[in-house]
Amino acid sequence: MSEPRLIRSFDERLVDLIAVIFTLVILFYSASGPISDFVRWFIETTTDGFQDLSRREQRVLLREHWLGAGWRAVERGFLQPTGLILGLPITFAFAITLLTLHKRPGQRWLNWAMMLAAVGSFTFWIIKLFGTDAGLLPSAQPVDFVLFPVVTAITLYLAWRLFGGFIAAFCLFWVIYYFTRGLFPDWTGILAGSDATFIQNLRAMVQNFWAQTGGVFGQPLQVVSGNVLIFIVFGAVLMGSGAGDLLMKIANRLTGGFIGGAAHSAVASSALFGTLSGAAISNVVSTGVMTIPVIKRAGFKPAFAGAVEAAASTGGQVMPPVMGVVAFFVAGQIGLEYRYIVVAAILPALFYYVGTFLSVYFEARKQGVGTLPSEARPRLNRHEAVQSLVFVIPLGVLSTFLFIQPSVPKAGFYGFLAAIGSALVLFPEFRNREKIWRAFVDAGRMSASIITIVAAIGLIVGLIQLSGFAGRLSLLLAQLASGPLFMVLVVVALGSIVLGMGLPPGATYFIIVIALSSGIEAVGIPDLSLHLFVVFFAVMSTVTPPVALAAFAAAPIAGADPIRTGFEAARIGIAGFLIPFVFVYHPAMLYKLMVVFEWAGGDVVQSRAMLAAADISWGAFAWILLAFSLTLWLLTSAMAGHERHRLTPVERVLRILAGLALLAPQIPIAGPALALGVALIAYHRFIANPGADPTPHP
Repeated sequence: MSEPRLIRSFDERLVDLIAVIFTLVILFYSASGPISDFVRWFIETTTDGFQDLSRREQRVLLREHWLGAGWRAVERGFLQPTGLILGLPITFAFAITLLTLHKRPGQRWLNWAMMLAAVGSFTFWIIKLFGTDAGLLPSAQPVDFVLFPVVTAITLYLAWRLFGGFIAAFCLFWVIYYFTRGLFPDWTGILAGSDATFIQNLRAMVQNFWAQTGGVFGQPLQVVSGNVLIFIVFGAVLMGSGAGDLLMKIANRLTGGFIGGAAHSAVASSALFGTLSGAAISNVVSTGVMTIPVIKRAGFKPAFAGAVEAAASTGGQVMPPVMGVVAFFVAGQIGLEYRYIVVAAILPALFYYVGTFLSVYFEARKQGVGTLPSEARPRLNRHEAVQSLVFVIPLGVLSTFLFIQPSVPKAGFYGFLAAIGSALVLFPEFRNREKIWRAFVDAGRMSASIITIVAAIGLIVGLIQLSGFAGRLSLLLAQLASGPLFMVLVVVALGSIVLGMGLPPGATYFIIVIALSSGIEAVGIPDLSLHLFVVFFAVMSTVTPPVALAAFAAAPIAGADPIRTGFEAARIGIAGFLIPFVFVYHPAMLYKLMVVFEWAGGDVVQSRAMLAAADISWGAFAWILLAFSLTLWLLTSAMAGHERHRLTPVERVLRILAGLALLAPQIPIAGPALALGVALIAYHRFIANPGADPTPHP
């Protein structure tokens, strides 16, 4: 083996080792709740007369028992210090990312130089922050003015190399703006800022972003480290077990009998995969290499084949129970338990995929694409049917614990135990040290990628806040909020889409929400509704041209033009652009399902962040289910220009108008629209072109 190959092999093995250690740290963090429960149970069980002790005596015993004292020492020394909770994930993530950044052997020195600089800086930060955790007031030291610029430069460089020039330029813009905002004249409005000197700005930046827990250590990293990473491990274990191939087979079996079955299997597999990953781009890459060629062979055009996968994968970010990272941001931002967000997202996510299904269905009829050939949708044998429990059991455990108690890390850990236990039992080939090792490596590497982008997001969010721009923008939006609600929502939607064209949904969400921070109450809708409104449009930006990241990822696989693929994906995912407006004007879509918590024997769900299910009638719930279902049928058929046969231009226009009018909250508008919509469908099916052959020809 050549020397460069040996060197690269050593670096890869080192990265694999770091990734596995990172995964184990994630598991240990998430296991802290179950371990605490076990410690308490063990002490209670092994102590005679524990229940006869007073509460004070019980607390003393739990604290002084040898197991309780030992676990308490671990908590204080490892689980509670802020430096470790935030510092270890970002240290591992930068080490993994930097060591694999440049592939050429001649650039290995650059990988190592940046890795050592980043790891050394973060290690110093961790050690220093132990003093803060002990109660000392953090303050910037001279060495911080050296380390902080180094870490910031590396973060910007990583953002550029890994996520493209737009986000790197966006980060750099806010760095430059922070130091030059005092130069902007008053007529520039919200851009005009403080007249602080360069030294004063630098001191404030180092103090807030390095001596304290802002910037790259801010809320995005705190949310991801505390809640999200365990779900990355959860999904990596399931995919590493070989369950991905089974998932594709299940999707083909479920949808292959429908017209356009090859494309429907992509929608179904991406929806199922989305329940595990919650990431659009990785979803496209993971399932697209299998689904897109099949869609093309069925007779669909390359751009449409790529668009189906892009649109379907985008929905994974709002698909419960494991939604995208941004859903956890919402929970932290509005102080609402994640389980309520999961329940609120059920109907919007289902409607998104209903709209995607209908778009594919009508396009298949238009193109004459039939069902998936029988040999391409084989029946599951008995062994595979049993193996499908690898999805049912872990997702059932995860969902159960998300519902019965609010601890997201604890639910994620129990879901992980169910996942790895099910995989070991149901997939004998997974009972292999190499495969388990590789699953843990993949989990660590995926977690590192997420932490890296979250660091850039944290830097952007911190600069927007520290520069004062957020406050000035909030005042502007608060003034806009005094206008009609619909116009306010349109402004927020456009802002989310424009920002999201180059930024991840998490960054877009934080920027918009920070801007809305002082105007949310003036908007006049519940916090959860407004925050999920932003989330949906931030997510939909990944299929919105001209910069549609999910479509751009699918286009090369399909061999199609990225821009055309993006427009097709936006058409297929049309439901995603309507759903946010629907749940604002028809809150039954978000809140009525909250009654499941009452049915489960719990208390009535009450929070200032959302409406109470009891305040929404079942009639309103039934109406929006009917109205939006009909709307999707009318709009998707109109955009395809086909139902049982070709639609005339007049029919298409009338269907669009009737479909949109159905969503109006006023019955005098929605009622006639319902009658018109039904009449249009009946006219097309029974009167217009009665001799046309509605059967597609493969």
